[in-house]
Amino acid sequence: MKARTRQPEQETEGCRPVDIETLDIRTTPRTFALQMCDDSMIGRHILDGDYVICEHGMTPKHGDIVAALIDNQSALRTFLRRGRKPYLRAENPTHPDLIPAAELVIQGVAVSLLRSTGGVTTKCTEG
Repeated sequence: MKARTRQPEQETEGCRPVDIETLDIRTTPRTFALQMCDDSMIGRHILDGDYVICEHGMTPKHGDIVAALIDNQSALRTFLRRGRKPYLRAENPTHPDLIPAAELVIQGVAVSLLRSTGGVTTKCTEG
């Protein structure tokens, strides 16, 4: 997955501010958003262009969606374990599992999803 994180000082084409608190999303100083840039998580209804809201510092549970740095590459995947070994699974069969050769750093656990369609930003939840 190629994900883009939003830095406050960055100006990007098509960027518009969203007050996520109006969408009933609680934030902390450890809350961050990243934009999905591929189709690796379509099985969990996360589409290219969606914004995934993550919380840094949470311990991921089996099956959580996480933003991670795996062997120096950014990824948004489902966190799983085989025995005691963690790995990351894409939710699209055309993308491989990511098994860390050296390092897996969980940067955040997904807590919400924002999707913009027709100029309207909505909060998406899994049911």
